[in-house]
Amino acid sequence: MAKTASKKALRHGSVTVALTALILVVVVLLNASVTTLAMRFGWYINMNPTMLYPVTDACYDYLDEFVIPRADEGIRIIFCDDEENIRADATQSYVLNTAEDIAARYPGKVSVEYLNVWENPRIAREYGVTASTSVVVASGDQHRVCTLRDFFLFPVDDNENPSAYNGEKRFAVAMKAVVSPDAPVAYLTLNHGESTEDYALMHSLTDAGYVINYLDALSFDIPEDCGLLVSYNPARDFTETDGVSGISEIDKLDAYLQKGGKFMYFVSADTFAAGGFENIETYLKGWGVTFAHSTGAEGVEECFALRDTTHAITTDGYTLLGRIPETGSASAIMQEVHGVLRASNATAIRIPDTFTESEGNFVSGTRTLTPLLRTYGGAEAWAGGRPVDRTSKGYELVTLTDDSATGGAVLVCSSTEFAIEDTLRIGSYGNAAFLLSALSAMGMDESPVTLQSQPFSDSSIHILTTAQARIITVALVAIPVLAVTLWGAIVLIRRKFA
Repeated sequence: MAKTASKKALRHGSVTVALTALILVVVVLLNASVTTLAMRFGWYINMNPTMLYPVTDACYDYLDEFVIPRADEGIRIIFCDDEENIRADATQSYVLNTAEDIAARYPGKVSVEYLNVWENPRIAREYGVTASTSVVVASGDQHRVCTLRDFFLFPVDDNENPSAYNGEKRFAVAMKAVVSPDAPVAYLTLNHGESTEDYALMHSLTDAGYVINYLDALSFDIPEDCGLLVSYNPARDFTETDGVSGISEIDKLDAYLQKGGKFMYFVSADTFAAGGFENIETYLKGWGVTFAHSTGAEGVEECFALRDTTHAITTDGYTLLGRIPETGSASAIMQEVHGVLRASNATAIRIPDTFTESEGNFVSGTRTLTPLLRTYGGAEAWAGGRPVDRTSKGYELVTLTDDSATGGAVLVCSSTEFAIEDTLRIGSYGNAAFLLSALSAMGMDESPVTLQSQPFSDSSIHILTTAQARIITVALVAIPVLAVTLWGAIVLIRRKFA
């Protein structure tokens, strides 16, 4: 009897040890999987109990190199209310803590001041301040006014509760602006029916260090101080000299790029719906860029609209995710980009045969094209409501071409929604950092691409692709069922042979 009990105890003990080992393995694998996904897709929960965000070394490095050496007259950070009111407000206190950290780092160079705009209306008007929650950054006769919202990022569906703190980047950008009166100018074209949903792209250009201006290239030449020319969401083609028009915007653009100019062109699947972009398409082909089209049943030319039901945020697959190619120069250019990259209503860029692939880049003469963003393999192209093409490699979404002989550079993005507020203001997306990295690659060396937002505590996961959602759903359903089934089988076997 004692021997039988001993065998049962040994058998039960073995099962217990095996189950314990299995549970430990499952926990380790689950932890490793979640960690990998968090690093890849930017899932973070801030566990800082005090909710303080000290200034990072990346910010100080940026200020040390690009800001403080130019601050001959010092930099004043002016809060537009009494100090006790600023400290008493939880939201404004985040901003004040950052300002005080920066001032403590640079004594004699940066100071924090308080100005009650209601008691000093004349000074408030001088700075253009209209709210006591504003913050003025000033140096000499230069100043920038930041609203309280400028220091935070917000989710798509909530304009009241911020998802991340963006304070150090906002201060760094404003401080650089006031000590750099000779900042380069970015001109946005406006004579092709260009339209923007919001000011997100302009804010990104400002963050990079540009002063924003507008240009009617039909009436004026491209100015000498143009550091960047941007055409965003055009509805009409660039003009070319012909029997109708004696003005060639294409010639102006070419002359600008031949002198080392930088050009950014943002389009979408809707851009070419009406056709009529032959001039700019012909010109961009010389820079390695063509846009994929399909001819419909009635002979109508239709532009590709890219769809990926596996790597997408929406169920229809048109709000898809892009990936940075692992070959070529893209990974080096985009090394500071974290989080997922979202592109909606995108068309396809195709690289012409005149450019030869070389180590992931494409070369033609002195021009080198680098694919910066690509769809995942398996994405398909639709046109006229039907699938017309599919590639296992993926379609190009963003390309950058530089000319080593002239210094000119052309960036083409096939999704205008890549640069709207809904993608640039969410910390878990990498779109904002992507644009800053691209501008840096085009020669804007002082772009604050290394400065990242800091997410607030949040228990939700904002970014899940359709495929990931399916996997998680299956796992949550299957794992408990398998565990119960396994445990039941063990119990039955034990009872049978006990």
